Amino acid sequence: MKKDKRFIHAYIILIILIIVSCLLTYIIPAGSFERVKNDVLGQTLVIAGSYKEIESTPISPLLIFHKIYKAFSDGKTASLIFFLLFISGSFQVILKTGCMETLCKRLMEKLKGKELGVIPIFVCLFSVFGFTMGLTTASIVFVPIGISIALSSGFPKIVGIAMVALGTNAGFTAGIFNPFSVGVAQNIAEVTLYSGQSMRWVALVLLNTVTSLYLLFYAKKHREVRVEKEALSTEKMTSRQMIEVFQFITAFIILTIGIAFWNWKTADIVVVFLVTAVIIGKTEGFSITEICTIFTEGCKKIMKGAIIVGLAATIRLILSEGNILDTITYTLTQLVENLPPSVQLLGMFFFNAVLNILVTSGSAKAALVMPILTPMADFLGLSRQSAVFAFQLGDGVTNLSSPISTTLNGVMAVSDMEYGEWIKFYLPLVLIYMVAGSCLVILAQIISY
Repeated sequence: MKKDKRFIHAYIILIILIIVSCLLTYIIPAGSFERVKNDVLGQTLVIAGSYKEIESTPISPLLIFHKIYKAFSDGKTASLIFFLLFISGSFQVILKTGCMETLCKRLMEKLKGKELGVIPIFVCLFSVFGFTMGLTTASIVFVPIGISIALSSGFPKIVGIAMVALGTNAGFTAGIFNPFSVGVAQNIAEVTLYSGQSMRWVALVLLNTVTSLYLLFYAKKHREVRVEKEALSTEKMTSRQMIEVFQFITAFIILTIGIAFWNWKTADIVVVFLVTAVIIGKTEGFSITEICTIFTEGCKKIMKGAIIVGLAATIRLILSEGNILDTITYTLTQLVENLPPSVQLLGMFFFNAVLNILVTSGSAKAALVMPILTPMADFLGLSRQSAVFAFQLGDGVTNLSSPISTTLNGVMAVSDMEYGEWIKFYLPLVLIYMVAGSCLVILAQIISY
């Protein structure tokens, strides 16, 4: 009898983590920092040195289903879930026309023998979105394109996912002009906005190179050799499909400009995809009823992922309501402060990499830890710029490993990928990232960055 090699269902993993989170609220002392509202940044900042223990507020495991409902109905979580539903439904309509599949096959025919070159191109392209606009969650909408390109090249689906997600995250981590991590952190540290770019450019080149090499190695090792020459050479794009591809590319350009220059949010992105889906569907000749039916099919495919997003949000809710997140943060900063001077900056990097598992939002984490790290850097004789650098690298290198990451859950949802399968693929790269990040931080300390 063959053994069942399937991974444990993601729901089970997250329910276990929710229960563990509840139990931790009984074990870890409740504590809190004092906070002050910064109207300029639009952030609620921690007051350094203000941590104190407070009355314990444990969350009973008997209340987990109440907390799950509360997390699902929270504004941000509900917004992301419907974002995923609408994007998946829209993409289903676009993919049903066959225009994207035919385009990918024609593209791969032109690149026959050079398909591996697509990987570094995609990584570098999407890193631009990361280091300029701080795109992470919004990049989810491009994952199906990455998957189509990868499958057309004979690469595993996970390579297509990674080209988009890891490319964007590499740019986000380098953060040259990233407003969400570097921008907020430098403002809090009272460092000139976007100063110290030299080290961040070095980080971008290193991270893009490491990511591309890892994906190239994985793609070559797991590539499927297919006999598709005849199929590819005879399948031509119809004039109707050419029009549909033009419509999609136009929507892509509008979307990119809107995010970059008009500060478009989730609702704007959804509207673009809904309108595009209807236009492309009608161009293909679908009736409105058919478009609605296909759209619903796409929504059904994403439901598992949508529920995972809500369950992950429940963990964050419990840690917050149990008042143990500040205690964890305070304990980690104390560990860093007690390290030998030669490795304290490295300690800040590892501190943020670990904390990133629990607080995955770059701007939220900056508001939480930079008011603590800034005076710590002054006390330890480290530059504030180097403290920001250690923060941003730690904030990014483990971003897509946390089971409660909004971006990761969104990516897993639209790609129908299991968390266990992703983490098995991604963990070796995380270790490489940690080594690369450590080298960058050590270099920053050596040159007194």
